[in-house]
Amino acid sequence: MSLKDSEEALSEYLEQQDHLTSIATFGQHHTSVSVYSTTTVVRAPEAVVRGRWSPAVDGFAGEQLLLNHRRSGRDLGMQLGVSRYYAHDAVLSSAHADLREREDGAITLPGHRRLKTGLTSTVVARRSGRQFSGRPASLNDLATVLWHGQGITGSLPVTVQDASAAVSLRSAPSGGGLYPIRLVVLAQHVKGLAPGAYEYQPHSHTLYPLHRIPMPVDLAAHLWTADVEPGKAAFALVYVYDLYVNSQKYGDSGLVFALIEVGGISQNIHLARTALGLIACDQGGYDKQALEKTLGFDGTSRHVVHFTLVGHGEA
Repeated sequence: MSLKDSEEALSEYLEQQDHLTSIATFGQHHTSVSVYSTTTVVRAPEAVVRGRWSPAVDGFAGEQLLLNHRRSGRDLGMQLGVSRYYAHDAVLSSAHADLREREDGAITLPGHRRLKTGLTSTVVARRSGRQFSGRPASLNDLATVLWHGQGITGSLPVTVQDASAAVSLRSAPSGGGLYPIRLVVLAQHVKGLAPGAYEYQPHSHTLYPLHRIPMPVDLAAHLWTADVEPGKAAFALVYVYDLYVNSQKYGDSGLVFALIEVGGISQNIHLARTALGLIACDQGGYDKQALEKTLGFDGTSRHVVHFTLVGHGEA
């Protein structure tokens, strides 16, 4: 077959499979290597990935996390950390985690509602919703969502000198039962609750104001979104990771375990709000540093890692 015949055959094939042209163009655009990827002002994702393929440039954070959180089976770091948590003082610390919660000024939430919708039907019905109506949610709805996401559901007795010692268990799993994820409620339109920022305290099923006088948080100033009106959501949930709560036991793997916990909490919250007839959408486009500053978290030991808007949908 001549070169001309080959070109004609290829052209005819590409006309029949027109999507291949777009794939080839995308591949060519993203395979060129830039040794300047870490020094550019705008670190676009493709620039970071391209730069990783050059030996002169460090890898991007996501890859480094995966490479370092479990380096090899011969790495004894995690085994040493885990073994320390069998000590008497570590066990008692977990058993009395409720002592970390603050009572003075805490707002008692109503009991959670027992949801009777079937799991399968709720899973099928769950969808992200962005058209919020601005209609207030009830305090009972908020309490129900929070309890299903992170509420206390039982206890596990531990064998220490204190016969009454037991580790409280929550509605979502957590590596080692350490629960490093905190839920912060940014209330906007909740009946019986002043607009402002509150931390959910699972042991006492209460809300604790992050500021002495609750003040509204301007969600629109912290979100990068064009298809949502944040001010019409009833409330937002901010997931805050307390880095040292589980990293002292699991080292570099602590973050991975915490993100798994975020997924479990988030799933429960979305299923609960679906059963209650509320809509919600997770938001990845938020100003992490500005939000941490607003809420009073240092961004070093306590990090915002996830964000969800919840409320009533338009009729």
